[in-house]
Amino acid sequence: MIRTLVVVAAALLVGLPAGPVRANDDDLTRTLIDSCVGCRLPKDLHGRDLHGLKFVGADLRDADLTHANLSDAEFTGSNLEGARFDDADLRNAGFIGARLRHTSFLRANIAGAHFVGIKLSPEDVSGDVGRAIIHDCTGCSLQGLDLHDADLRGMKVVGANLSEIKLSGARLNNANLIGARVTDADLSRTDLRGAELVATKLRGTKLSGATIGDAVLCADNPRHEDWSRPACADLRGVDLHGLDLRAARFCSNDETSSHRTCRTVTRAELTDLAHADLTGAEAPA
Repeated sequence: MIRTLVVVAAALLVGLPAGPVRANDDDLTRTLIDSCVGCRLPKDLHGRDLHGLKFVGADLRDADLTHANLSDAEFTGSNLEGARFDDADLRNAGFIGARLRHTSFLRANIAGAHFVGIKLSPEDVSGDVGRAIIHDCTGCSLQGLDLHDADLRGMKVVGANLSEIKLSGARLNNANLIGARVTDADLSRTDLRGAELVATKLRGTKLSGATIGDAVLCADNPRHEDWSRPACADLRGVDLHGLDLRAARFCSNDETSSHRTCRTVTRAELTDLAHADLTGAEAPA
């Protein structure tokens, strides 16, 4: 019975009229999309009011969603390859595990939108919208992208894959890279002041000429079975020669409140917990 309903819904969706959008057309589209999981949706959805809808496993390849109202919508496991969201309202929309290859967001309003577990290619990050996507992309794959000299202040890529990424000369002030994999990457001349690098894997990464400043390299790890053992950036195999680590921080969060306290990380913590080779670096006592 459920399979029959899905097939009927899909057939109705494909048969939706093209041309000027009418209110009753939007109502029908919204009703069918809400009851349709894994359906192939019509190509022409431009200008429609689809705010707040949940697109679960939807096939929207090459769909025209230009000028559509998709504020607060969620695209979970949806195929959006080649889809056009140009001039669309995507405020507070969510893209979770969606496929975004060759997807267009020209002039789209993506204020407050969030992206989780998606993979981006070089063409996906071109332009202002592409840069906005990678500013808040949890668990995403940015492997091998060339973002040298980019302004990525405040970037939030918790648990993301940034291996082999090119970020030489980029501004990563106050970026949140907690738990990210940044192995074999180029962060030379990168400004990391104020960045969160706890549990960030930096093995084999170039940091020559980088500015560490007051970046958070270690923190208490309340999730660990042994709460007395902090989590630190993994600096194994990283050449720290010439870097100034004297202001790098160790931060602690109060379990009973949101209060946070920070202090200067110690040489012992850098060597024992971050596995850092401090040869040639300006390190704290």
